Amino acid sequence: MTQKYRAAPAEDLIWHDLDSMTLLFHRPSGITHMLADPAPAIVEVMGNVPLDAAEIAARLSAQFDLDSGVDTENIVLARLDELSALGLVSKGAG
Repeated sequence: MTQKYRAAPAEDLIWHDLDSMTLLFHRPSGITHMLADPAPAIVEVMGNVPLDAAEIAARLSAQFDLDSGVDTENIVLARLDELSALGLVSKGAG
């Protein structure tokens, strides 16, 4: 079974872009997270539907000009694990 992820609801997040970072305030926890690319883009492309790493990588590839020699899915998977630990995405069965 494929691992699916769901981003925190949009109403739970307040975004503020800095030069090379994004501040993301998570209302339920009261914590402000400093995120570097590609983490903010991952949360944004997820929307409000459960997706697996391959689906998120495909959405990122459609929206951004990504290097074809990079293993985007594994990079996304690593960031999803980090975002999950922060409480910004949740894991569920697919």
